[in-house]
Amino acid sequence: MQSTLSIREFHQRFQKRLQLSFASGQVGLDREIKLSTQNDNSYEAVDYLNIVRPSSVIVIGIKESDYLISLDIDQLYQLLDDLFTGPVSTFILSRDASLSEQAIRYCHDASISVLRSEMQDSDLLGNLRYFLNQLLAEKTTEHGVYLEVHSIGTFITGESGVGKSELALSLISRGHRLIADDITEFSRIEPDAIDGIHPGMTNDFMEVRGLGIVNIRAMFGANALKRNKTLRMIVNMVNFTVENSHQFDRLGSSKKTRNILGLEIPELTLPVAPGRNLAILVEAAARNHLLQMGGYNSAEDFIEQQRRAIAANQKG
Repeated sequence: MQSTLSIREFHQRFQKRLQLSFASGQVGLDREIKLSTQNDNSYEAVDYLNIVRPSSVIVIGIKESDYLISLDIDQLYQLLDDLFTGPVSTFILSRDASLSEQAIRYCHDASISVLRSEMQDSDLLGNLRYFLNQLLAEKTTEHGVYLEVHSIGTFITGESGVGKSELALSLISRGHRLIADDITEFSRIEPDAIDGIHPGMTNDFMEVRGLGIVNIRAMFGANALKRNKTLRMIVNMVNFTVENSHQFDRLGSSKKTRNILGLEIPELTLPVAPGRNLAILVEAAARNHLLQMGGYNSAEDFIEQQRRAIAANQKG
């Protein structure tokens, strides 16, 4: 799901944070800020003035301002006409930038609003990129519990009643942090990164069968909660049965992944059976994932040591 944001909503939401005011009349407020992901016609949500590949929001800094002032009126109007045929939804001037009255009037007549910020060039662009990439990123929602375990964003999923919330509560009691219960919203904020967040106003509460709704903040303190985290690992809880006992990888050498928003995320299948300490297993999985991110694979190391032992015995 790709999000959009109208200029009206953008101004209302970020007026104070970005110190915005209208340099033109309030026109084109229903125009939408978009982030293109199409390979053949891609453009950024926001960038400095780029004539070849214009962005949806164009930032006019000092250098861009000097360039526009250097153009004669016909060149200026031709440049603006070319920009208006693309994805441009608004111009935003930085604190020390300026735009001629003719240019502002031309934008107004084309229903392109011109905003001014009291922020410097780089600060304005950096803040705009951060806010808009978060808002406009491709999103999806998944059922499960999302936690930070040993600094690893860990999404626990499985069929209803398998014990996801009980496992999450056990992990929280061991010092790990809850991000979202039941439903998690994932956003592809970067080409190689997916961010997970609770879609509601607060992630304080959690539903646990037999207990009902519990307040994690009240029970464990604010440090037991975290707003968001990059997704690194998926734990899929499956009831262990005689029929599926052969499906589990004993060495951990096979690499299973799940596709989330076009990225392949490592997935671990965790068999659930009486007597298994699942919290410790998830902690171990998170630590093992950290080792793998550092380039170490315990299964490969084990196989290599076995190979060397067999080779040594054959020589003896």
